[in-house]
Amino acid sequence: MKDQLRLNIATPAGVYEGTFDKTVKVQEVISTVVQQQGLSSGDSFELVYDGKVLAPVERPLVSFGLSDRAELDLVATGSGV
Repeated sequence: MKDQLRLNIATPAGVYEGTFDKTVKVQEVISTVVQQQGLSSGDSFELVYDGKVLAPVERPLVSFGLSDRAELDLVATGSGV
């Protein structure tokens, strides 16, 4: 499991726990979580770790120095709410 990260991601629909390859891009993680949690795919979301947005979303998880079992937040953006 050295090539994978277990992540706990707080979402508007509850906590998502999942395992991802370290080389997966942030956008793919967002898409997976949105689909699995039944969130609106029409909304924009950002992943936040330790108060910092993981951007650009084309970067792989490993490039952000995330540790195994990292806790992140999936935050809706630009929804006008």
